[in-house]
Amino acid sequence: MGILTDDLSEVKTVSVSHPSEAPTLVGQEFVTPWFTMDEDRADMFEKGTYLDSYPHRYGGDDAYGDDLVEGFHLLGMFDFLLNHSIWSEGPWIAWNYGVDKARFVSVIRRSDPFRLRGTIVDVVDRGAQGHLVVVDVVGEVRGRAKPGFVATSRALWTTAG
Repeated sequence: MGILTDDLSEVKTVSVSHPSEAPTLVGQEFVTPWFTMDEDRADMFEKGTYLDSYPHRYGGDDAYGDDLVEGFHLLGMFDFLLNHSIWSEGPWIAWNYGVDKARFVSVIRRSDPFRLRGTIVDVVDRGAQGHLVVVDVVGEVRGRAKPGFVATSRALWTTAG
């Protein structure tokens, strides 16, 4: 589980040699590797966020199923997956700056391979803070026309040190 290496043919990365070059990334597209959720990590997420003691049943036969990947867990995967596809070679740190307009369009199960496909739509110069990199993301599910989710992600690229 985790990153799937069976088909890396569509993976597309974008990078710059230094974070100050981030504005040159606007308009560029990326595709992460396929990914499946590890069952033990999904269980840890549920425990860590108290979903294992949720007061209203959302799993089981009468709902979405026990193998549903919770939406906030999917959003929590952004940093990990985006860092496989967008980066700077120079000294930098990408701070999670938030997510806008997140919509969970269809169910993603632990066994569903999914990936991020997206476009860098804006890079905002934040002066001494660095650059705010804004990315439109679609969570594609293998074999499905309808995405699992769509969102706009923001990361503040600062220089390390």
